[in-house]
Amino acid sequence: MFELAVRAKELASSNLNSLIDKAANPAKMLKLLMAELEESVIALTRDAAGLERRVGKFTLEAERFDAAAQTWADKAKLAMSRDREDLARGALAERNAARDAAEVQREAASAAQAEAAGLRASVSELEAKHGETKVRLLKVLSEATSAPASAASARDKTGALMDRFASLEKRIDYASGKSVSLDQELAALADEAALEADLAALRKGAKKNKK
Repeated sequence: MFELAVRAKELASSNLNSLIDKAANPAKMLKLLMAELEESVIALTRDAAGLERRVGKFTLEAERFDAAAQTWADKAKLAMSRDREDLARGALAERNAARDAAEVQREAASAAQAEAAGLRASVSELEAKHGETKVRLLKVLSEATSAPASAASARDKTGALMDRFASLEKRIDYASGKSVSLDQELAALADEAALEADLAALRKGAKKNKK
C-alpha cells in the first residue's frame, strides 16, 4: 500500500509538458499514463474502502471494551458493598485493562481513518491529473490530425503562387514578343521612309541634270 501511495504521488505531480517533450510518441505516452492513473484510482479506492471498514471494526471493538470496563466497575462496587476488597481489586484491574484496550482500538480507528482520508485525497488528485491528461491527449491528437491538412494547405498555396508566376511569365513573354514585333515593324517603316527619301533625292538630282 505504501509503494502504491508513493507512486500515486509521483503520478499526480508529474509534469505533462516535460513528459510530452521527452516522449517519442506523445499520444501513446499519454494513453499509457491515463491507463496507469485509472488503475491507481481503482487500487487506492479499494484500499481506502478497506481501511474505512477497519475503522468501523475498531470503533465497535472500542465500544465493546468500554461496555466491559463499565461492567467490571459495577462488579467492583458490588464486591466492596460485600466487604470483598480482594474481589473489588481484581474487578478494578479488569476494568482498567478493558479501558486500555478500548483506547488502543480508538487509536487504531483514528490512524486508519487518517490513512483512508489520505488515500481519498490521492484519488482526487489522480482523478484531476487524469482529466488534465485527457485534455492534453485530445490536443495532441488534434494537432496530429491538423498537421497534414496544414501541410496540404501550404502546398496548395505554393502551387497557386507558382501558377500565378507562370501566368505572369507568359504574359510578360507575350508582351515582350509583341514589343519586339512592334519595334521591328516600326524599324521597317523607318527604313522604308529613309529609302523613299533617298529615292526622292535621286529623282530630284536626275531632273536637274537633264535640264
